[in-house]
Amino acid sequence: MGASVQTQRVAAAREEFLLSGVSGRAAVRAAILTSWQRSRIAGVDTSAPSVPFYETIDPRGRLARAAAPVIERLQDQLSDIPVSIVLTDNQGCLIERKDSQRRLAQRFDTVYFAPGFSYAEAYVGTNGVGTALEVGRPIYVCGPEHFNERSTAFACAGAPIRHPLTRRIEGLIDLSCLATDANPMMRAIVQQAALEVERLLLEHASARQRLVLEEFLASCRSSNGAVVAVSGDVIFANGHASSVLTAADEALLRLTAADSQGLRSGTLNEMSLTDERRARIYSYPVTRGGDVAGVVFEVNLLRNRPLPGSVVRPRAPVALPGLVGRSQAWLSACGQVQEAARDRTPLLITGENGVGKVALAKGAHQNREPTGRCIVIDCGRETQQLLGDLRAVGQAPVTTLVLSHVERLDPVAVKEAASLLDALLVQQPRPWVVGTVSVGSNVPDSLLWHFTTSVAVPPLRHRADDLDRLVPAVLKHLAPARHVECTVDAMRVLSRYAWPGNVAELQRALRAALARRLAGPIRREDLPAECFTISRRTLTPIEALERDAIIGALTTANGNRKMAAANLGMSRSSLYRKIQSFGITHVSTQA
Repeated sequence: MGASVQTQRVAAAREEFLLSGVSGRAAVRAAILTSWQRSRIAGVDTSAPSVPFYETIDPRGRLARAAAPVIERLQDQLSDIPVSIVLTDNQGCLIERKDSQRRLAQRFDTVYFAPGFSYAEAYVGTNGVGTALEVGRPIYVCGPEHFNERSTAFACAGAPIRHPLTRRIEGLIDLSCLATDANPMMRAIVQQAALEVERLLLEHASARQRLVLEEFLASCRSSNGAVVAVSGDVIFANGHASSVLTAADEALLRLTAADSQGLRSGTLNEMSLTDERRARIYSYPVTRGGDVAGVVFEVNLLRNRPLPGSVVRPRAPVALPGLVGRSQAWLSACGQVQEAARDRTPLLITGENGVGKVALAKGAHQNREPTGRCIVIDCGRETQQLLGDLRAVGQAPVTTLVLSHVERLDPVAVKEAASLLDALLVQQPRPWVVGTVSVGSNVPDSLLWHFTTSVAVPPLRHRADDLDRLVPAVLKHLAPARHVECTVDAMRVLSRYAWPGNVAELQRALRAALARRLAGPIRREDLPAECFTISRRTLTPIEALERDAIIGALTTANGNRKMAAANLGMSRSSLYRKIQSFGITHVSTQA
């Protein structure tokens, strides 16, 4: 059968599926049909899917460094072929794209297949990146096998990259081209490339992680239960642990490992896991040269009351709204910060504005040294005031010093801050020094060398599961004298918004809603207009006013676009264009 005939049959099957939700045509591979079904359930737009953009990609991270020589080799081998080489993280967000031809690069840019954008299947539908990550194995997708119309002009093959020790997916390598230039052999090429990256990741693994892996394997051989090991940012889990523990449970164990100093081998604790479950946990620290290289945990879920004599480990107290959350990304960041606080390791906390970098540092300080002195200095203050703040630090013993917005220091203040850190870091006992930096900003070298490690705090859009806990905590913080909550509809709006301003923006939105709703639960109409948008661009002040007016008219019209257009004095077609341009969503479904 000719390729064009096969393509036509797949295209016909796709049209049949989009119309009816089923396709009985044998032309479609089972993996593709199953992906179409997942894409349909996820609500992917077949004509103009929403491709989210994230600013937190790390082009110099561990995965990118390991993949660099492999990508360079592929570039040399494929330099005469119209194809792009892509590296993504484990969420389908593009880290890097290497193009052999400018025209191809321009075509990919038009569909947002570019660094920072996520091609996860739930957003874009069937494609070589998102679908390969979804099924956990290499896959080739060509032309009309793509779920959304804008991708049918392309072909792509993606292969997941697994960590050589944990076997968890770290990211993906992909080859993409125009469908007219496609070759099924692309799948074999990326599969081999992924194996090469995994080999390089193994070479980069530290001796500490290998030592912990040995102890983990020994525990697996002697135990029939769930076994988890934590070494820095790496987690090992046997099959039983993977089946009974959630990602948030594992992140809680990472927090426990970060607080393992002085922990005796075989210590028995009882811990609260997610979904109100409890577990009996034996801890076995793994030491190397007197330092804790990691911890092996043997986990047994409890069905009855706590056992006599066991230690009940209470839930960690929440000191600030920004410290609420049990998502894996958030708990992982918390664990790394607490580990740095325990060892008093000079730390840079990076992240987007409003994610709670200072709150996290203060929370870690309170957890380790609740009676110690914590000083927070805003480096964005006026220079003379800032210099006075820096010089006053040494006048009394300090336990923790937090320099927020380090990137805003001017040259004079940089010199003063460097001198202060020189003095503090030789003191005994040494205070814990923390700097916070907005993602993408530069830190002067004269300050950077003072910090030993860094932790990236996830943006709120990467921890949307935490909103159920975060929203009540913020409301309690903003209105402690009121019993207030959000309705289901209001929570649905909040959960769908991208929160570019993160926790700080959530606080502003809920503060505005509280001002509108003086008593009773907060409803969707009480939320600010920006919560109803998914626009990727920054609006001008006039555009923002126009957007707010449209959302107000749609709300007043109970979602009826014809009525809203009439009330605004514009045609329905103009209203539709404005809704699409401003990214307005979740307000109306009526024509």
